[in-house]
Amino acid sequence: MKVIKKALKYLTLTVILIIIIFFIWLLIPNKKINFNDVPRESTQYWKLNTGSKIAYTYIKSKVDSIKSTIIYLHGGPGGYIDDLNINVFEEVSKNGYDIYLYDQIGCGLSERLENPKEYTVQRHSDDLNEIIKEIKSNNITLIGQSWGGFLASYYVAYHPKSINQLILTSPGKIAPVDSLLLEKYDSNLVKGLTNIDNRINRISERIENSMSLKEKLWLIIGTITGNSIISDSKADAVFHNMSKKFLAGMVCDTANVSEPKGRPGMYCSLFTKKSYKYIPADIRTKMKSFTNPVLILKAECGYLPWQVAYEYKEIFSDAKLKVIKNAGHSIYVENRTDYIYEILNFLE
Repeated sequence: MKVIKKALKYLTLTVILIIIIFFIWLLIPNKKINFNDVPRESTQYWKLNTGSKIAYTYIKSKVDSIKSTIIYLHGGPGGYIDDLNINVFEEVSKNGYDIYLYDQIGCGLSERLENPKEYTVQRHSDDLNEIIKEIKSNNITLIGQSWGGFLASYYVAYHPKSINQLILTSPGKIAPVDSLLLEKYDSNLVKGLTNIDNRINRISERIENSMSLKEKLWLIIGTITGNSIISDSKADAVFHNMSKKFLAGMVCDTANVSEPKGRPGMYCSLFTKKSYKYIPADIRTKMKSFTNPVLILKAECGYLPWQVAYEYKEIFSDAKLKVIKNAGHSIYVENRTDYIYEILNFLE
């Protein structure tokens, strides 16, 4: 009997030791964190009434007469403002535009939330509403890239009088996605565009295969518990390494891919996407309440189906759809000239 008790004692201690070793292994970073989260000289911060601390760069119009104030919404969810975004909109500002580029809460240089479940489409929309109050402009243009395009559309669905113009560049899918609705759209405007779905599928497979067991466990635990166990820095580092591969799907020519340097927001990405299921089913009807001019830019090599961009055109009553040649999902990377031209031509 004593032998059995002694054996059970040693077995229990062994199990406890294995669990301790497992958690030590789990919590030690896998790779060196190499994203850049150092604020720029131009970085400023808003402390919003929603509780969000938001990092932004303000680009003042290069001329005395301000035609409009532009607010740029980056992609993701979980993306960030990079130096290229700022450089491109420096060019736009020369034509009489004040421009604000900000990192959404949980992304880039903005603060992370203690409770990741608070990352929702509605929270991002509420933050944007507070930002518009901070700016105090009576002529605002929203430019939304990818997911930012859907966020801009979601916002104007509930605040149609707050925005003067809307520009959607490679806009993301409207949630909840209605696949039957997408299938019915037909147009000669965008037929024959380069389809890189196969490339995206291959990239997704490479991302899956390149992730270590520890990183996969981090994402599973993070999705279940939030950052109570897996820190933001660990989760963001995983997202950063994933983005190095996924950027090859953002361009026509993979020779134009640049190394990502900013800090993405993994929990912002995971939980904002989870919140899609709470978006009202009548969101498309609400979007129709925005009747001001809308420009939709679709890239020749964009990985999203062309029907996604066309759905926005069908919803907004005063919308124009333009196809940008020789460019991928991130249009300004490969065809900055046409990107800027179409934006200015629409605004002016």
